Amino acid sequence: MLRTCLLRLAVALFSLAASVRCPKPVVLPTVPPRADIVVAADGTGTYETISEALSRAEPGSVILVKAGVYREQVRLDRVGRITLLGLDPVTTVIDASYRYAAVEVNSDSNRISGLTVRNADSHGIWVRDGHQTITNCLIVDNGERGIFLSAMAGSAAARISHCTIADNGETGIYAARDSAGVIVTDCIIAFNPRGIATDQNTGRMTVHRNCLFNQSCNFDRVTPGRDNIIRDPMFVNRESGDYRLSRTSPCRRAGSEKTNLGCI
Repeated sequence: MLRTCLLRLAVALFSLAASVRCPKPVVLPTVPPRADIVVAADGTGTYETISEALSRAEPGSVILVKAGVYREQVRLDRVGRITLLGLDPVTTVIDASYRYAAVEVNSDSNRISGLTVRNADSHGIWVRDGHQTITNCLIVDNGERGIFLSAMAGSAAARISHCTIADNGETGIYAARDSAGVIVTDCIIAFNPRGIATDQNTGRMTVHRNCLFNQSCNFDRVTPGRDNIIRDPMFVNRESGDYRLSRTSPCRRAGSEKTNLGCI
């Protein structure tokens, strides 16, 4: 009798375990899209500098940037709809070497992804006009702003997602206009004096599902959205430039579809 009961219990537990499905992992793409132009500092691509590639690009071109440190100021101002794609933000670096901005954007509908953007005298990414997409970038150690959405020469806006924006001199993201075209999600904005700032306060900007941990304030005239985390992101070793997430980081699996916040 006891053996029969134990057997039935084992069968029931096995059936229960089989019915419980584990969450499906989010599989991020590892193969880059088709590239019209390849940039490689070691000479194995179409061009050796990003600037030269942009000078030859057509509207809609995909420019794949291979691993390397590119010491230049990059301008997307000749044609629009350019995809500027680094292989990954750890090994693919635009180093402005203290020029005014590392990346300057003045055309429309561009995508910038998979890059480290660092060491600009003022702005890491300076969007002067147009609506841009900025994803999976590490934007650090710039003199003033990590990303600056200007209003002086046009109407700049951007969808910013899965970026790590840290250790910039003044502000992580500065949007001159509180525009509905500014959407910030799944980012880590930390260790800047200010997190996200605007000159207006109309509540039109979308800011949700980010981690913010800044020195003076996280939101300056910006209306916080939902599901933002106000905690130390717990990088592995920020002092040595390692912005990976530690095992106990609150940013792990806190993003959309249980992805990590930030770019690494």
